[in-house]
Amino acid sequence: MSTGQLIGLDQILLILVAGLWAASAGVAVAALRGSARNLAAIAAALIAGAIVMTALRGLTTAGLAAAGWWFVAEKITLAMPLVVIPGLATAAVTLPAMIRFWRHGSPPEPARTLPVVIAAIGAVAGIGCDLVISYPVTVSAAIVVLLAAGGASALAWRVLSGRTGDRWRVAGTAVVLLAVSWAISGSWSGSAFHAGHGASATGISVASLVGAPTPSARKFTLTAEPATLRLPSGRTFEAWTFNGQSPGPTLRVKQGEHVELTLRNELPGQAVTIHWHGYDVPSGEDGVPGVTQDAVLPGGSHVYRFQAADPGTYWYHSHQNSSLAVAKGLYGLLIVDPAPGDHTLALHTYGGLTMALDDQPPSDTLVKAAIPPGSPVRLRVVDTNSLPVELGLTGVPYRLAAVDGTDVPGATDLNGNRLRLAAGGRYDLTFTMPSGLVYLGVEGHPGLLINGDVPPKPASGPLVDITTYGSGTPVPAEFDQEITWVLDRTLAMVDGRPALAYTVNGKGFPNIPTPLVKEGQKVLIRVVNRSSDTHPMHPHGHHVQVLSRNGVPANGIWMDTFDVQPGEVWEVALTADNPGVWMSHCHDLAHAVQGMEFHLAYEGVTSPFDLGGTAGNHPA
Repeated sequence: MSTGQLIGLDQILLILVAGLWAASAGVAVAALRGSARNLAAIAAALIAGAIVMTALRGLTTAGLAAAGWWFVAEKITLAMPLVVIPGLATAAVTLPAMIRFWRHGSPPEPARTLPVVIAAIGAVAGIGCDLVISYPVTVSAAIVVLLAAGGASALAWRVLSGRTGDRWRVAGTAVVLLAVSWAISGSWSGSAFHAGHGASATGISVASLVGAPTPSARKFTLTAEPATLRLPSGRTFEAWTFNGQSPGPTLRVKQGEHVELTLRNELPGQAVTIHWHGYDVPSGEDGVPGVTQDAVLPGGSHVYRFQAADPGTYWYHSHQNSSLAVAKGLYGLLIVDPAPGDHTLALHTYGGLTMALDDQPPSDTLVKAAIPPGSPVRLRVVDTNSLPVELGLTGVPYRLAAVDGTDVPGATDLNGNRLRLAAGGRYDLTFTMPSGLVYLGVEGHPGLLINGDVPPKPASGPLVDITTYGSGTPVPAEFDQEITWVLDRTLAMVDGRPALAYTVNGKGFPNIPTPLVKEGQKVLIRVVNRSSDTHPMHPHGHHVQVLSRNGVPANGIWMDTFDVQPGEVWEVALTADNPGVWMSHCHDLAHAVQGMEFHLAYEGVTSPFDLGGTAGNHPA
């Protein structure tokens, strides 16, 4: 069983354990109060079931522990002891008492039900652990759970022992202490963003890390403006566009050329920026509001400059309110060093999945193309959504020639294999056009059909393991620094408000601590996914080399958006060769806006920009 499956099973057992212990306690207390022997029998059966389920959860905890301490820290230190210790007392005290009551009609003392009540409280507290504690386990978060469980247990003891006079004082004290501890754990965390790289008189400002004006630069203008777009199926939608189209114009430049792009904003009531997804531009050109620039307000403009040093398939999108802006259409493709046989394919959801071939409008129906047999073909496929897609070619052997803009050494022929493309990721598929038809099947879309009228069945072969495909690339053997990012979904402060958030190391944006690196360092980044969601992680300004997945050595493939599925542990290598202040985030943009965005900063680099402000800077 995979770690992700164990996480799902553990969450099911968590609810079953809490439910059985709560039912056991309720029925046991009711049996005593009503002197009902039949209820005692039911209570005994429920207690036995709760003990069995608790033991099963112990087994899943052991299985998760084998995958790493990150997955079980709060379970072993808090959740399991809170139910196991009173559970053992229940097995020794309450269960025999309920059996004797059922068989002989001798009701036990009320105090003998206290262990099962405390076990129920501990089991429910286990749910609290799952909601408020991630990795690492902090003292303040542990206090929240222990105060809640301790206060409830003290109140139960007062009630069951007949000492009810001050029960509300006991409960009130627990509530007050709980609120104080929550305030400590939630509000005192502060803004890690500003603590990591606030303004400094001696630092290098990210605003100075920009491209220089170049007379020979290729010049482009993109105007953000609203438009009503119609799909081939007849559906219409109100879109936010660049130059009246979505996707925006494909920017095609040659390697080595300088790019100068002017962004104009004609969107009523909506600020915009441009982020060059996957392109390692200077930090001040990265287009992240509140980090590398102020968002461009309606009626305003901004100029981006950089040299197109790296060939490949990339894309651009607004990073202001990106979870909304990208979904509504503010994106386009960037192709550096286009080659003969190039075709771009942008996948995007406008109510349903669409496909935009080359510079054609998006289509939610079967897309057809004509390519002469014998021609070289390079399909540049871009997933501009927040969710991964599965795709595959039939009708011809093909190669996965490039991933996220970087060529794959030793790419081999694939025949009928399927590919999983991460949200924000890009695959270049190459083949020679045969005399027959070729069909690109895409999960959730009718697909692309070349030189045919009726599409065949989509590819159904095995999924390609991207971490082992190709001949491999040498990776660093030593590292100057290690960073661990543990991804989860817990209660945390996001934008100053408590929320069920997508968290990194137990914190939500902007309270996630910012690691500092020095230029030239080799950094090992470990990404651990404790949650039941897939997180396509996207570090800005750098490609990373994949070192391992779940402890299995990888091929050193270069990526800028990698899918970390539930229970997975990825290790990647980042070379600190692009000074600046850089956002990193989950490119499921709904997760980013709910807390899973953070930063990586170089020592000595500061940012004069701030969240909010007159520009309303809001990167997610």
